[in-house]
Amino acid sequence: MKRKFKLFATVASLCLSVALMAFGVYAAAQVTYKVDGSVSYTVKNALVTVTTTAEYMVTEESGSTGVTQGNAGTNVTTEFVTGKFYKAADTSAVTGGEAWNSYESTGLLKEDPNGTASINVDFNTSTVWKITINVKTINESGVYVALDDETFGLAGTENYGVVEASDYHTAGTQVTKDDSGKDFVFYVFLKDVKINTTVEEAFSILLNIDQDQAEVIA
Repeated sequence: MKRKFKLFATVASLCLSVALMAFGVYAAAQVTYKVDGSVSYTVKNALVTVTTTAEYMVTEESGSTGVTQGNAGTNVTTEFVTGKFYKAADTSAVTGGEAWNSYESTGLLKEDPNGTASINVDFNTSTVWKITINVKTINESGVYVALDDETFGLAGTENYGVVEASDYHTAGTQVTKDDSGKDFVFYVFLKDVKINTTVEEAFSILLNIDQDQAEVIA
């Protein structure tokens, strides 16, 4: 009787070990990685309409979202900007997309002309996301737009990064009244698809918008 009990106990223990191992393999295959972020606009004496969208990227060659391709590479800015490896998905997932104005319907600047848009990035959909911020103005003299913080609020140790498509903070970028709007593009990318991490600090894209070029980059 004791031998039978030991046998049953051994079999039960073996089954439990196999079950735990299988669960571990399943959990490893079900990597969940999502990041929240924000786009903030600090506006001074500028009548602007800002529209922020987010869309996931796919590889140009195969149409894959790149989830199984691991590290995005060292030359990430070149890869994303030139479109050599990535392009916007045909059926893009858009976050927000509604226009925000710094002025009232009367044409007067709002009392607090600063806005924020929330960005939700799901790396299970794609390892690369494109953030586009379109700025239009009705100011006769136009406005200047500059990136306030090129670190994006990140420490650099996160399993994801944010890069800008162009240099938006050295001298500021002018947007004229005649423009249909200028796009300011950023890419959010996953570094290692195998790591399942909860990010406590979200990324932030901060834009300064002003009529005066000297003021916007101060």
